[in-house]
Amino acid sequence: MLGVNRELIQKEGAVSRAVALAMAEGALKKSGASWAFSVTGLAGPTGDSFDVPIGTVWVGIASKLSGKDMRSEAKMFSFTGSRKEVRETAAMAALEEVLERILTDGGF
Repeated sequence: MLGVNRELIQKEGAVSRAVALAMAEGALKKSGASWAFSVTGLAGPTGDSFDVPIGTVWVGIASKLSGKDMRSEAKMFSFTGSRKEVRETAAMAALEEVLERILTDGGF
């Protein structure tokens, strides 16, 4: 749906900076929006084959403001708690990151 290359996921792992960026950029391109974000992480209870610690979350943010080139960045977080707590905290962190970028970069 977001156009993330399968080889990228196999090479970098689903929980990675590269995949978070590709997801956010794909969402931005597909939606035609000015801002998009992605969340990829490992909330537990078990890990994956890339030795990513439980609680690792990457948030990707992409923007395409009027007259500007697309910009994207990703930030890694490490959360603790139950699966539910990691997921809720990751969602809050993603929204806070997007809001911070909007307030910093403007565009609305």
